[in-house]
Amino acid sequence: MNYIIRKAVPDDVRPALDLALRVFVEFEAPVYEPGAINRFRTDCIDNLIYIENYISGKNLMYIAADNKKIIGMVNENGNGHISMLFVDAAYHRHGIATKLMERIVCELKLAGFDIITVNSSPYALPFYRSFGFKPTDTKQKKDGFIFTPMSYIPNEIWDILDKVGNKTGRYCERGRKMAEDDYNLIVHVWKYNSKGEWLIDKRTARGIDLDNKWETTGGAAVSGDSSLTDDGSLAAALREAKEELGIKLDPAAGVMFKRYTNHGSRGSWFVDVWVFKHDCSINDLHMQKSEVCGAKWVSSQTILEMMASGDFVKKELYPYFDDMIGKFDTCINRALTMTEQKNEK
Repeated sequence: MNYIIRKAVPDDVRPALDLALRVFVEFEAPVYEPGAINRFRTDCIDNLIYIENYISGKNLMYIAADNKKIIGMVNENGNGHISMLFVDAAYHRHGIATKLMERIVCELKLAGFDIITVNSSPYALPFYRSFGFKPTDTKQKKDGFIFTPMSYIPNEIWDILDKVGNKTGRYCERGRKMAEDDYNLIVHVWKYNSKGEWLIDKRTARGIDLDNKWETTGGAAVSGDSSLTDDGSLAAALREAKEELGIKLDPAAGVMFKRYTNHGSRGSWFVDVWVFKHDCSINDLHMQKSEVCGAKWVSSQTILEMMASGDFVKKELYPYFDDMIGKFDTCINRALTMTEQKNEK
């Protein structure tokens, strides 16, 4: 099925609300008191102030369109509260409601809403539960309506990149499946010091596969990472090091060693490998306890031994490691030799 999700323009608003009324009458109104339809009309469909908030763009509305036909809509009240989510009956069971919700969740999170709320009808309750909303109170009855107050805490938001790494202007919430040919960006951040040692850290136990494993700093670039580079790669590397270890890396002391691609069940991603020269004491670190529970400086040979023993994240997750240490260990050793010779003189 070919349809698009886009932000509503002024000419979309009334047709979208007409769709909402039709679907409301067919699927939700039967369990409400008789006056609920008139109240729905008065409060929303025929409410000129309500309508103007969407025509002006003050409040968010997104639509699903099949060619020129509006087949779904979602909107919010300007405060992170979902007002309506409706899909034409002929288009049910095609994932359209999920895509609409994914889009507005990204936009609301980027607008600064860390909690998104909704009053779910009995009909929509299974959908909201499956999306990740949780009840915040028991079922309520008010003005002829029956609803369950619910809330959702969105994850971080990623910029979606195209297959050559350009930003598309679209977004994805972490944990959601991306479309084919959509990518997000991951950074690996390696740090070496003047002694030729590498700074590694230990993952905090959180009930996932890599708990208590040693690794290097890394994570996803998030929307909003500043454009020190066009795709935010360098900014992401600096942010991850600051968040996880409390260190401020010098951009001028870093280089992007490699970019490669990976593919998985939830989509595809670029991996940017950054290497920085940085000197600090372990005592100077301020570790993010939810992510990191230890850190130490070690040689590249020690890392290889830890990979072999299973103490370090498996080498398959760092397919470039041999090439990286081959290049940087050579440079480091050359610099150390020159320093020693200088000191001897």
